[in-house]
Amino acid sequence: MNTPQGEVQAPPYRWVILALTAGCFTFTFITRFTWPPLIPVVMPVLKMSAAQAGAFMFAFYLGYIVTQIPAGILADRFGVRFILGVSLIIEGISTSLFGFITTYDTGFALRVIAGLGAGAVFSSCTLALMEWFPAHERGRAFGILLAAPSAGILVTNFMVPGLNALVGWTGAFHFVGLFTITAGVLVLLFMRSAGEIKAGSKTLLGGFPVIARSSGLILTALAGFCLMWMEIGTATWANNHLVKKLALTVPTAGYIMMIYGLGGVLAPLVSGFVSDWTGQRKWLVILAYAVSAPLCVIFGYQTTLGGLTVLAFLMGFTSYIANPQLTVLISQFAGVEWAATANGTANFIFQTASMIVPLVLGFSIDLTGSSTIVWWIMAVGPLVGILLMLPVDPSKARA
Repeated sequence: MNTPQGEVQAPPYRWVILALTAGCFTFTFITRFTWPPLIPVVMPVLKMSAAQAGAFMFAFYLGYIVTQIPAGILADRFGVRFILGVSLIIEGISTSLFGFITTYDTGFALRVIAGLGAGAVFSSCTLALMEWFPAHERGRAFGILLAAPSAGILVTNFMVPGLNALVGWTGAFHFVGLFTITAGVLVLLFMRSAGEIKAGSKTLLGGFPVIARSSGLILTALAGFCLMWMEIGTATWANNHLVKKLALTVPTAGYIMMIYGLGGVLAPLVSGFVSDWTGQRKWLVILAYAVSAPLCVIFGYQTTLGGLTVLAFLMGFTSYIANPQLTVLISQFAGVEWAATANGTANFIFQTASMIVPLVLGFSIDLTGSSTIVWWIMAVGPLVGILLMLPVDPSKARA
């Protein structure tokens, strides 16, 4: 693609930045989603209920949302490299230590610490991409970055069952933690700032008036909460549904979720290019929500391997179309100057759903004795999200 008239030629090092940010963001999802495939294995070992198993995801997101806004403020004020690198190392160490737990309480504490480390990653990554990529390339750049959630699901469901068979569930956490520490070291060595905006010249809280004045940013963030309601619910409880309800093996359930993850990896990549080409980011979000909600319910009633496989791919693809569009819209409503603060704040709102929904769905399973109801509960999210996105006006963006 040729550079549009009036655009400054972007530096080639932006692709190194994209590789670093996408890799780091992927590792935050690998660490959080190493737990769901192992729920059926670890629950009897630690004598846990379904609600307690869901609470380990709650614990991660408790730490995760606490650091979203402070991390965004600090990244805008001091830059990306140190905050991003150290956060990944903290996340990796706590994940590796999780493999030594013998009690529920210790596991809960370590999952909170892992979440605290992971919470600084997203806002730093979005600031780096807003600095390095021109407007006409942001759709594809954020599309690659936002393939990370599904890539994390795909990688964990491919890797974790094999690691469990080879070195046990404890060894699986040790390996994932070591890989995450390595990613943090690479960031400290190779991350740079584009230098267009001097981070040290900004005030700590200067981004909040920008956020408060932008109704489009606030509505988009709330719509992201609705999407996370479905996506995190699926990632947390689908494996358990497939194993406990349908009596599939752990590797077979992992295979189906790999297919779901594959759809989710491809969707942001396609969506990013389409949005750069058409400019219709808002309507791509609405379309994705309208299609993914009924697919979520239909998936919950499938019993054949073929039907589960096809619907897993379709559900992953349609739901993850919206991810890069939400982030680009939020970043552009805030502008390059306050992209990290805005995305930290928005992701705080997103991930509140991630903290709540595993518990809600876990309690519903304990209460009803069936996992079928969870698919109906999850599908409500994107339907509400459509109502929130309709009044959003992308023409009011600052960047």
